[in-house]
Amino acid sequence: MSEALIRYALSFFVIFSLASLAAMICERSGVINLGIEGFMIIGCMIYALLPKALAIINVDYDSYWIIIFIASIILAMLGTFLFSLLHSFIVLKLKTDQIVSGTVINLLAQGIGFFLVGVENLGSSGNIQGTISPILQETPAVSIYFIITLIFITGLFGYFKFTKTGTRHIAAGENPNALDTAGVSVNKYRFIAISVSSCLAGLAGIIYTINIKVQFAVPDVNGIGFISLAIMVIGQWKVLLIVFVSFVFSIFFTIGKMINIPNFTFGLAPLLPFLMSLVVMVIASKWSIAPKEAGIPFDKTLR
Repeated sequence: MSEALIRYALSFFVIFSLASLAAMICERSGVINLGIEGFMIIGCMIYALLPKALAIINVDYDSYWIIIFIASIILAMLGTFLFSLLHSFIVLKLKTDQIVSGTVINLLAQGIGFFLVGVENLGSSGNIQGTISPILQETPAVSIYFIITLIFITGLFGYFKFTKTGTRHIAAGENPNALDTAGVSVNKYRFIAISVSSCLAGLAGIIYTINIKVQFAVPDVNGIGFISLAIMVIGQWKVLLIVFVSFVFSIFFTIGKMINIPNFTFGLAPLLPFLMSLVVMVIASKWSIAPKEAGIPFDKTLR
């Protein structure tokens, strides 16, 4: 039981860390990525669907599982990148409200998911079963994702703290006019930030599929994308603080998923982490200082 709790907590930690840092990367550049939930859905759906699509054409999964497993991850992240081009076009080219664009991404992702669930042979009986490799089912695979996540966190902290590119990235969200005056393309940094953010969210969706939920009757990730946005706000857009808050939330989510209290108010225990996130975010927002230009389209003609 204790091993299961640890695996569950580490899984949530990895997912929350990747998704909330994905949101932070984008917002640090001045673009609000409200579509984290949608990108997670696209990532997990593509990952779950590819093996089923190959099974339709009689490809033996057991014989080529490692190739299919890696290809599923790569194609899922590529799919989220292509999907992110819509968000980039709307907010960078059309300069539309970024909140509206993120909402469109979330709704469109769910719509695509519902369509795919209903496709004959792909979503049999309205379900899509995520495929996990035989070896990863028997080993503590989450430790692999945990180690990779820690390496990524270290690299991201160093990127923002010690590199010129990281400083320019922050400037794109704090003072884009100064960055443009220095001859640096603000929209280039914002486009890259959107792309990386979306791929990272897609990866979080893949890990969610592998470790938390491997069957989809309804294409969603249980609101984890929105919780990750709350973690970003509580973490004050700072890498290490976001990681710490992700750890705290992973503990609460594990408790909410695992505890079994008889007659506990109609099974409201799983709702507690969401209520906690709402309360903590409202309290923390009083001291929150978002990037100055977050959500504001950059127009060099207005400089």
